[in-house]
Amino acid sequence: MSSYRIIGLFALLWGLAACERPTPPLATDREPAYDLTGYLQAQTARLQQEQPPVLKSVITKGQPTETLQMEELDWEKELAIFQEVDLSRPALRDFYREERHSLPNGSTVSIFTKDAEAAAPVDRLQLTISPSQKLESLEAMVLEENLLFYSKRNISLSAEPGTGNLSSYRVEGVQKLIFGDSLRYRVDANL
Repeated sequence: MSSYRIIGLFALLWGLAACERPTPPLATDREPAYDLTGYLQAQTARLQQEQPPVLKSVITKGQPTETLQMEELDWEKELAIFQEVDLSRPALRDFYREERHSLPNGSTVSIFTKDAEAAAPVDRLQLTISPSQKLESLEAMVLEENLLFYSKRNISLSAEPGTGNLSSYRVEGVQKLIFGDSLRYRVDANL
C-alpha cells in the first residue's frame, strides 16, 4: 500500500474522530490577527488557475522517500489542513491567548496558545505578517486524541516575500489507532 493511501486512510479516520469534539462557546468581541481563511481562499483560486508544478516528497517510517513532480493538484484539498488552524472563527477565540511581537523588519508575529482546559484541536499557532499585511509564514501544532485515535501534526507554510504567495508547505506528524502501530510521516511541497 503506498504511503499516500496510508495517509488518506488515517485522514479519513481522523475526520471521523474529529466529529466527537464539543463545540466551544461563541465570542465575537475580538478582532482576528489575520484573515487566514481569506488568504487561503485567494491562494486556492490562484493556484487552481495557474497549476504551477510542485515538487512533493512523502516520507513514512520504514519506507523510502517518494518524490514526485506534480503538474496538477486539487488545491482546495491540498490546503484544507491549513483551513483547520484558522482561529479567527468567533467560536474559537475564547480558547486562545494571543501574544504579538514586532520584528526589526516591521513584521508582526502573533502566537496563539490554547488554554489548558480547552477542547480545541489547535494547540499552538504562529503567524508572521509583513508590514504590508501579507502572510510570511504559518506554523501550527494540531493535537487530536480520543479513545480510538491519536494524532499530532506540525504544519508550516511559507510565502514569497513581497507578494505573500504560497511558496512551500510541510505537514509532519504521527497517527495511531488504539490497536495499531504508529504511522510517522512527513510531506514537503515546494512550488
